[in-house]
Amino acid sequence: MALTIGKIPFVDRRVEFSDWPNVKPTTPYGKMPVLEINDGEEVITQSDALMRYAGLLANQNGVDLYPEEGMERTKCDEMIAFVDEIQDSWAPRLYVGMNPKYFGYPEEDSFKGTDEHKRVTELARSRWVAQELPSYLEILTKRFETRKFLCGDSVTIADCYLVPLLNRFSSGSIDHVPADCLKQSPAVCAYVERFMSIPEVAKWYASAA
Repeated sequence: MALTIGKIPFVDRRVEFSDWPNVKPTTPYGKMPVLEINDGEEVITQSDALMRYAGLLANQNGVDLYPEEGMERTKCDEMIAFVDEIQDSWAPRLYVGMNPKYFGYPEEDSFKGTDEHKRVTELARSRWVAQELPSYLEILTKRFETRKFLCGDSVTIADCYLVPLLNRFSSGSIDHVPADCLKQSPAVCAYVERFMSIPEVAKWYASAA
């Protein structure tokens, strides 16, 4: 999103799930995303680092996505850390359904997909939606009382980080996470709509559909 809004040309290469075992060893840390610069002359990874780099490129391109210095940059970094906090809170609930053995459950062949595994996954995710998500939405709701985007009236890389996560929650594609889970906060829903209405974002999603 930051590259798109920043009008920075790039090639979006998606890796099919079946191809990942062969691609994984070629990545710096065995994970994605990975950004190749100048046909692989430089290779960097880690989402936060990539996003800040995209913000700097956007700034050079005349699109102010990442405040240059001082308190404004600190506030942007604060919001990025807040989104990381949401991610860190949610991640165990997501991955317990995908890799239960990492949470102390029996090896996948004997536990994954069983009724007990399904019960554990449902309980973990439904409790997070009911007990954790509302507190984050409340914080965001208060922010949007005085600003259009996370850091003010202009979009920043922090918004590029948050909105895809919110869209994922409301996609209806995660078991036990209702598609209407954000509707308890009209302010947050309106914020997502504002971001998705940015011409570059709308064009990108339309082309990817």
